[in-house]
This record gives sequence, C-alpha cells and structure tokens, in this order.
Amino acid sequence: MKKILFLGFILTFVFSVSASAQIADGKKARHQNEMRSYGHGDMNRYESGHRHHEEYRYKMARRRAYHDGRISRHERRHLNKMRRHERHERHEHNRFRHQRSHHQAI
Repeated sequence: MKKILFLGFILTFVFSVSASAQIADGKKARHQNEMRSYGHGDMNRYESGHRHHEEYRYKMARRRAYHDGRISRHERRHLNKMRRHERHERHEHNRFRHQRSHHQAI
C-alpha cells in the first residue's frame, strides 16, 4: 500500500513540475522572440513600449470582463476585436517598414 501511495505521489509531483515548466517556457520564448526582433531593428523602443502597453490594456480588459465569473458573448467579441486590431496594426507597420527599406535601397 505504501508503495502505491509513494508512486502516486511521485507521478503527481513529476506531472505538476512538467506542466509548470511548459507554461514558463512559452512565456520565456515569447519574451526572447520580442527581444530578438528588438535587437535586429525590426522594432524600436517606442514600438516595444507600445506593444507592452497594448498587452497590458488587453489583460486589464480581460480581467474586467471575467470579474463576474464568466465572459459574455459581447465581452468576448470585444476582446477578440482588441487582439485583431493589434495584430493588424503590427502587420501593417511591418509592411510599411519593408516598403520603406525597399525604396531606400533603389
């Protein structure tokens, strides 16, 4: 009986550690990707601050929407719209940046 309990405890511990490592790795990878783009000149200091600000706004809006325990259809639509708008802005900015560098090279 002790062996079964001990084995169950060990397995629970191993799975909980691996699950927490996966969450941390995703956050770390996203941060490294952002720093890499900053180092390569794809994103300047202003853009990096803007991205952090937009992420903060999204987190606060999500927290506010989830305050009553569930996210309504309207709130979910608003959060999706915020994400879509930010993604669109980021890609538009990159497109114009690449066009500008192309015109300078000619």
